Amino acid sequence: MKTWPLWIAGTIALAAVFHILTVFALPYGIMNRAMAGIAAQAGGVNKPVYPDRATAASRNIVRPSPDLLYTACVYDVSDRPVRLTSPVPDTYWSLSAFAANTDNFFVVNDRQVHNKRIEIILTAREDLVVEGGQPVIIAPSTRGIVLFRSLVPTEEAATEVDALRRQANCEPL
Repeated sequence: MKTWPLWIAGTIALAAVFHILTVFALPYGIMNRAMAGIAAQAGGVNKPVYPDRATAASRNIVRPSPDLLYTACVYDVSDRPVRLTSPVPDTYWSLSAFAANTDNFFVVNDRQVHNKRIEIILTAREDLVVEGGQPVIIAPSTRGIVLFRSLVPTEEAATEVDALRRQANCEPL
């Protein structure tokens, strides 16, 4: 009796199982590791961390740019919404929110902000009503990462841009 068809079928089945596990589980593992690192640096969730400027040795953020200053925050909206605030400098600036599976579900940049400050409410509840007219963003997961980026256009502007980015915050309502 030939057993090679069984071996081929078993190998294909095993490959399919590993493929499915990799595609669905790996993103969550990557984000859990990233969230644990950021939360450890910040002293918990819903607290920003202001890492030093990226160098050739920096690898806390994937493919960091030495021209950008980063602020990161692990959000947790399981109990309460989180208020994201930041001044918007006169240079490139962006805010990106990532779900627990690495999906980038929200982005806003300096060209879309019509004043010098942004305030956004991040929540898991679709029925949240906020007084004050701040935009409300529904997070697809209760935990994730918010990343602020600020361009340093010249070395002379680095101190000013750094001072502004250190005013970025994420705090529970």
